[in-house]
Formats: sequence, structure tokens, C-alpha cells
Amino acid sequence: METVKQTEIKRKTGKGLSASCIKMVALICMFIDHFAASVVIQLMYLPDHPIMCKIAEITGAAGDGQSGAMMNHFAQQSLMIHIYEWMRHIGRVSFPIYCFFIVEGFYKTRNRKKYVRRLAACALISEIPFDLAIYGRVFFLWHQNVFFTLLIGLLAIWVMDAFFNMKDMTGGWQWISAICSGFGFMLLAMVLSTDYSYFGVLTMLVMYLVRKATEQKVKLWPPIVFAAGVCILCVFSLEEVWALLVLPLMFFYKGKKGWNAKWFFYLFYPVHLLVLAILVLCLGV
Repeated sequence: METVKQTEIKRKTGKGLSASCIKMVALICMFIDHFAASVVIQLMYLPDHPIMCKIAEITGAAGDGQSGAMMNHFAQQSLMIHIYEWMRHIGRVSFPIYCFFIVEGFYKTRNRKKYVRRLAACALISEIPFDLAIYGRVFFLWHQNVFFTLLIGLLAIWVMDAFFNMKDMTGGWQWISAICSGFGFMLLAMVLSTDYSYFGVLTMLVMYLVRKATEQKVKLWPPIVFAAGVCILCVFSLEEVWALLVLPLMFFYKGKKGWNAKWFFYLFYPVHLLVLAILVLCLGV
């Protein structure tokens, strides 16, 4: 019978997808989502914008007279609403993947303090681009970017893990202390109004706990952990069920890092938001 270590080695050396490959899927889906949230949603309410007029011309929705113009505007808006909704559906794939790799990173990083500092730096750097792209303001107090959520989730996992590793504390008190600390971090996310709020942090905590409970079945835990996180998100929003589309990828995750592009994945977030904010400005929407 194979040991857990042997199974882990097989999973890492076998054929499959690397972390970088799956993160690239999340990155593309995130861009589509943010494009909808920043550009498409603005065009939706500007039927006379040149882009909307061009769409009407291509789709044959343009009409003559006042009645025709009203039908044209209705057709334009209906089309843009459908485009917007489908782009947001695709975007639901991203967050659970990032949550999964926060848990993965917690176990695999060589220096957890540096990991926390990287997330904190990206959260601060991304805030102005996030507010510009999504809200058209340099600073919007009532909604913080997703890096703050990921940072809080990582800190929560670290604290919970510390409680579980306390040898002078009985099992029951370990769980009580860990769960109480988790609620504390969820409250922090809610107070700070981070993206995905407290249930985003809860998603990472559930993924961490499921992984911890399934460590003896190394071959199975990636899809189980991911599915558990999506189920938690679906409790708060049924739209998150679209994230299950990426579940098959998790069965092929081989546990390897992949491309050495750590900073690309970190910096893409603020850079693409800044590009979208500039695009919105250039389009005059």
C-alpha cells in the first residue's frame, strides 16, 4: 500500500496542470469580469455612444423615427445586458481559484511573513486603480479590492493553524479558539468592506479546514477543496455556481508551481485595472 508521501510525489511528477496554468485561467476570467464591471456597464446606459450605435448598425437594430429610435435603444440595452451578465458569469471562476492558491501558498511558501507582505503591498497598490476602474473615483471608502480579502484570509489561516499546532491545548479548545479567531477575521473583512466581504474569508477558511481533514487522501484534495469553497460562496450568491465550470481543471492539478512568473500574477491585477480606468476615460463613458 502506498504511503501519503509516495502518493504526493506521484501527483507532483505526473502529467497534469501546474499552478501557473490554472492561475492564468483565473486571470483571463478576472479580466473579462472587470471589463464588464467597468466598461460594458457604462456603455449599457449610453445608447447614443458611437460604440452602441455601431452595435446597433451591425445587429440591424437601428430604426427610423422616434418609435424606431426607442426600439433601437431597447435592443441595444437588452444586448448589452446579456453581454454583461455572461461576462460576469465567466468572472465567477476567478475568486475560488485565488482562494485555493492562498491555501496552497500557505503550505508551500518558504517565508510566510514575506507572503503576507507581498499581499499587503499589492492590496495597497491596487486600491486606487480598483476605485478608478470600478467607481470612477481616485478613492472610494466603501469597497476595497480583493487583495485585502485574500490578505485577511491568509492571516486567518495562519492564526487558526497556530491554534491547531498548540500541543499544550486540548483538541476541543483548539477548535474553539481557531473558530473564534476565524470569526474575528471575517468581521474584519466585513468592517473594511473588502471584495467578497466576510464570506470570501470564510471560503478560504473552509478550504483550509477541508484540506486539513483530507490530508491523508492527497490525490483527491484539490477538487474537494475547490468544490467546498464554491459551495460556501453559493450559499451567499447562486451566481457563484458558475465557478464549478473550472472544477475539472482541479482534477488535473499536479501540485507543481509551473512558470516562474510570481510577480506577473501579482502585478497584473493593479495594471489591468489601471488600463481599464484609462480605457473608460478615453471612451468618455
